[in-house]
Amino acid sequence: MKKFILNEAFGILALTVLLIPQIAHTIYVFKINSHYADPWFGWCYAIGVDLAILIFTVKGWTRTAYAYFVGTLAHNLVYQFYPQSVWSSVLICIMLSATIFSFSHLFYHKDKAHNHKDTAEQPQATAESLRMSAAIEAGIRFEAQPYVCPQCSESFVNAKKLNGHISGHKQKGEWQPDQYEASWEQENKRRFEMSYS
Repeated sequence: MKKFILNEAFGILALTVLLIPQIAHTIYVFKINSHYADPWFGWCYAIGVDLAILIFTVKGWTRTAYAYFVGTLAHNLVYQFYPQSVWSSVLICIMLSATIFSFSHLFYHKDKAHNHKDTAEQPQATAESLRMSAAIEAGIRFEAQPYVCPQCSESFVNAKKLNGHISGHKQKGEWQPDQYEASWEQENKRRFEMSYS
């Protein structure tokens, strides 16, 4: 039972149930201050404001959720004590505008920030390619060199170049095959296959 109560889905369900009477208060205040006989959009306003509270709470917008707490508290007080006062109209105007702005900021700002991040990465990629071009022009190689000499760990593009290098070690008397791991040739072949697969 404890797991069920502490589940996030249960919390959202409980919050939704608690928002239902808030919708009734908001609709009443909206209808009292409307120029229309039976404004159906009062429901849109009330449900939209309460959904905003739910979404901002789930998204973790704590400050916005606190601001909406103050707004809904004001709705309840106006509903109870001043349903036909000018303050109820002012409250509706503020809450509606704030909700539209907050929703827009939540969804549009995120997309805009993501697009800005994409465009910000583009100059870095260009700078990286310029550095690579300069390195290639300076003679720096960027090709795979999977063949590693077991004596000095220098690496080469192919087995032919490695064998030529090993001949130099043999001529100088540096080649000592009994000190190298027996699998060094297989390791070189494995690296070659991995680099060109």
